[in-house]
Amino acid sequence: MPAHEPRSGSGAQSTAGTRYQGSRAGAYFSPRTWLLPLLVLLILGGAGSALYIGGLGSPESNLNHLPVAVVNRDQGADTPTGQENFGEDLTSTMETDFSKTDKIELRPLSWDDAQHQLRTGQVFAAVVVEEDFSESAVSLVSSSLTDGDASRPQITLYTNPLASPLASELAADAVEPALKQASTSLGEQLDETARQAQGEATERQDAELTEAGVPAQVQEQLAPKITGTSAEALRDPIQVTETAFQKPPDGAALGMGAFFYSVLLMVVGLSGSVTLHFLVDSRVGVLPVELGPRYVLGPKLLPARWVDFLLKWGIAVVAGLPTAGLMMWVANAVGMPIPHGGWFFFSTWLSIVTVSAVTFALITIFGSAGMVLSLIYVVFMGLPAATGVVPLETLPGFFSFIARGEPLYQMTIANKAILYYDAEASAGLQAGLIGMGVIILIAVVLALLFSVLYDRVRGIREAAADVEKAAARVR
Repeated sequence: MPAHEPRSGSGAQSTAGTRYQGSRAGAYFSPRTWLLPLLVLLILGGAGSALYIGGLGSPESNLNHLPVAVVNRDQGADTPTGQENFGEDLTSTMETDFSKTDKIELRPLSWDDAQHQLRTGQVFAAVVVEEDFSESAVSLVSSSLTDGDASRPQITLYTNPLASPLASELAADAVEPALKQASTSLGEQLDETARQAQGEATERQDAELTEAGVPAQVQEQLAPKITGTSAEALRDPIQVTETAFQKPPDGAALGMGAFFYSVLLMVVGLSGSVTLHFLVDSRVGVLPVELGPRYVLGPKLLPARWVDFLLKWGIAVVAGLPTAGLMMWVANAVGMPIPHGGWFFFSTWLSIVTVSAVTFALITIFGSAGMVLSLIYVVFMGLPAATGVVPLETLPGFFSFIARGEPLYQMTIANKAILYYDAEASAGLQAGLIGMGVIILIAVVLALLFSVLYDRVRGIREAAADVEKAAARVR
């Protein structure tokens, strides 16, 4: 006889004999029927709003040591008073100013080191003082007294949208006022130098023209003057060019594709685990499940809790292999670029395994309440801490504290390193894979420990309803 079919004979009579005989309306409207679901919805709604909206709502007001590189490539220039390096002065002033605040962590780096940290997502922007910065500044002074052409001192502000589009924008917004102030300060210095040069040139020219017998009125007309255009350039000499260091490739969702894919893995792992939980428990006779009109409950095998956990998780581990392959194939088919396919397959599979281990562990330890806790821990706490939309440096401190223990955080940094940073270990691949491994280990150990403890204290579980006690509670 199929396991899902109702048994005949005494089993059927026993089932019929356990029907509730009291008032159905009283049971339906009893607080025990509707109060707990109401509380669950309130908990989920309140916790979700507090964690998700509270975490991501004000990134600009939670800036904390957002890493930005500053590079001085200026080669300096010879001036009448000696060698000048305006780029060094500028970067030193920026370092001093930003050291007074915790919002930006300004990292003085060489150009090679800055490029490496940009490529691996370790900084969200880079301020680069170009090689001819001082030379252009000096030529700007000399050209202000002549008709000669001169270029303005150049600074390039590189953003890093692959690391985080929002964080890159916040970093640029944070350093732009400092660059504006630097331009004003340099402008005052250059303007003073130009005025001094104008006075000296006027004195020399007047002496020469006086000796030549040129009238004073003509001398005044011939005197070197700083024109309006030159004066404007001197007041605001620095030209800042903002550009992306690496533009996100097509199909990368403007740099957030790795995060979106990780969220998809989280949803598949969580919903798949909950589905497996019901299907396996139905098959081994722990809890019934309805499939359309069918009421399915297998033979009461009464597995130990640790056996039940390993059975469910083992199915998820094996089923995760073809699932990972299918997800990769579909993602690539719809336009998502996938370099390093081997690493990405492993990371995809490990992500599903990690979420399923956590979900099954919480269900094993807390029973049905574990599904609610999984939503709070994996989803509501995981989404803000994942660094997919905003980095940890722009979140309240609570999320920085919990991030390393969140599956979605480890999944995102590993997938981002594979997709955007050439699978470099230092870009998050190593940390992400190790982090997922540690989370799996903790979840499995706790689930097995509590399973054995529960079975020793309460005995092997059996799905047998005490109808009389239930009816008494309803009344």
